[in-house]
Amino acid sequence: MKCGFCSYEFDESDGKQGCGGCPGGCHSIHCPRCNYKNPLEPHFFKTIRSIFTDKGDSK
Repeated sequence: MKCGFCSYEFDESDGKQGCGGCPGGCHSIHCPRCNYKNPLEPHFFKTIRSIFTDKGDSK
């Protein structure tokens, strides 16, 4: 995923999930570099991205 604030690219597992400060629970991933609150990417977009990424890697 790419941070919407500092453009740092990181894996979702590297970001901080659930800050505990949001009412109703945090459903975002915080950038490990700047701590910007990035929304979770919908599963549909992840699937589409993986299809195109896998095709590019097979060359």
